[in-house]
Amino acid sequence: MLNQMNFVKINRLKGIVNNVFKTNVDKKSRESLIIEARATCYKIMRDEMRMSLAEIGRYFLKSHATVLHGVKEYPYMLKFKPDLVLKYKACINLWRENEASFNIEKEIVDILLIKKSVTDLQKSNCLLSLAVTQLKDEVIKLKKLQ
Repeated sequence: MLNQMNFVKINRLKGIVNNVFKTNVDKKSRESLIIEARATCYKIMRDEMRMSLAEIGRYFLKSHATVLHGVKEYPYMLKFKPDLVLKYKACINLWRENEASFNIEKEIVDILLIKKSVTDLQKSNCLLSLAVTQLKDEVIKLKKLQ
């Protein structure tokens, strides 16, 4: 079973990597940019969070062998792609800053506030849709009167 605290931390890590690489690590693709971004996540999860290959794989819906391949190939990726080194350093620095200030209670409050905001927006959307429908009906009635 996925640990809730790890789930939140990993989502933060994925967010950091997605922002640095300007991609989505959860996208099912073999594009080199996405592969490099995922491998960066694997490396940070393995080294910083001390997660097993199987655990990492569960968060990405990948096998432990896929994660192992990404971790083993990562040094070669870094060696031949200088821009990847810069992106990795940016990710690891942002992760460490984020990790130092990590607070699960704050994260839970943030999630609750977001859920409430989404619910409020959905209600507003329904009311606006109803208002649009009413206005359309009024326009049709006015056109008939002309």
